[in-house]
Amino acid sequence: MERISLSAVTRSAVGKNAVKKVRQEGFVPAILYGRARDPLALSVGRKDLLGALANGRNVLIDLTITRDGGNLADTVMIADVQQDYLRREIVHVDLHQINLSEQLEVDVSVVLIGTAEGVASGGGILEQHRREVTVRCLPTQIPDRITVSVTPLNVGDSLHVRDLVVAEGIEILTPPEEVLAAIVAPKEEEVETPAAAAEGTAAAEPELVGRAAAPAEGEDKTEGAAASKSAKAEK
Repeated sequence: MERISLSAVTRSAVGKNAVKKVRQEGFVPAILYGRARDPLALSVGRKDLLGALANGRNVLIDLTITRDGGNLADTVMIADVQQDYLRREIVHVDLHQINLSEQLEVDVSVVLIGTAEGVASGGGILEQHRREVTVRCLPTQIPDRITVSVTPLNVGDSLHVRDLVVAEGIEILTPPEEVLAAIVAPKEEEVETPAAAAEGTAAAEPELVGRAAAPAEGEDKTEGAAASKSAKAEK
């Protein structure tokens, strides 16, 4: 598992105006939580934080905290990130102190590799139903991702959580019967036959009985009326 270093400084000022000033100075407001400690307000360098997040959420961070002129050291993980999606910037982050000797539960990405047989030669479509699974393990055992091959799958086949293979010491908590991915047949478009099209046209335009037909293009209306009277006289 990836392990990086990050620095932070404590801050006493809290509230909307205080965190706004922190952001203007190039820092990101943060809160450090721990089981046996009160939440601690911090400021983290924006560039340093972006570098840490580039390694993913499940990364161990050796955090050095400057407080009252001295330094404190903690091992932490990123618990939550709040973003301003309009400005595309991070506005707040929660950090969680961890114990390297205690197991924890985290979500890990599932990455599908290969090209399914049912897609390559069967014309099927690959549908991924789950992109993460929950695992329990020691912090140092957290995998960056779990990869699984879809190459053997044909149309109609599915890949389940129980098909995942992980290292010893890692327990997958997501129910084993849940579907990760499936190869489905493409939907066939209904092609209208000429006979069906003719029937549809006939049904849409019923014949008018008992009325004189409308004059054809270029025919005089009086001629059409005369022809109608003549037909009645013959009857």
